[in-house]
Amino acid sequence: LAKMASKRHKPNGLVAIDFADLPQALYAFELRDITGIGAGIEQRLRCRRITDMETLCQASRQQLKRAWGSVEGERMWSKLRGIDIPPLTTKKTTIGHSHVLPPPLRSQEGAYATLHRMLQKACRRLRTEAYFAGALQLQIKFGFERWGYWRKELSCFPSQDNGVLAQCLEHLWQQRPQTAPEPVKVAISLFKLIHQNSHTADLFTPANATRRAQLLRTMDQINQRYGDRSIYYAPSMPAQKSVDAAPLRIAFHHIPKLDDSP
Repeated sequence: LAKMASKRHKPNGLVAIDFADLPQALYAFELRDITGIGAGIEQRLRCRRITDMETLCQASRQQLKRAWGSVEGERMWSKLRGIDIPPLTTKKTTIGHSHVLPPPLRSQEGAYATLHRMLQKACRRLRTEAYFAGALQLQIKFGFERWGYWRKELSCFPSQDNGVLAQCLEHLWQQRPQTAPEPVKVAISLFKLIHQNSHTADLFTPANATRRAQLLRTMDQINQRYGDRSIYYAPSMPAQKSVDAAPLRIAFHHIPKLDDSP
């Protein structure tokens, strides 16, 4: 409603819309004046004989839900009445990375090192976003022809420790096909995520767990300040030396922070 009021009497007008003014104060607007009504939604509304703001305001919650085809219709019904709707919260389900191996790393050793590099990046994201992972999936594409993808997953007690999840990776790596061609693409995914607010520590947590957590935080701080290749675990060394191994990329669902870059 505030966005719509700002469109009235421009450029120097000041408009207040109070509850007592609703819904009549909205009748002067066109359907497309509302943020969230584009050409597609407008066509859906017109098919249901909702052609102006007055009929839109008089429509029931269920009518708008059917018009939108989702709960967004119900949210629009509330917004038209000045009811504040908090934004929908999304729940993260996976954290992972994938990478097409550059020619120098298209070998068992190169794929292994690249997987460890990606795992270390994923674990750092776990700690930054305050999640624990309860499972790890390894995926490898062998060659460019008939072999296709091989994948395997393993569950563990929820953790954000590089060492624990590296053991899972090692266990899966040993199960890969031994007669397959050289790997050309690798991917790693951490799932069964639990936010730290819902996480319960293991009753048999090792005595050095607190020191391990402090060590990992210190490593994260060093990499954040000096670049993510400043300090790392040895298995990823061949990939760390290659500028083409698992570089920073922007995914559709994840925009990295500037300090994530090398």
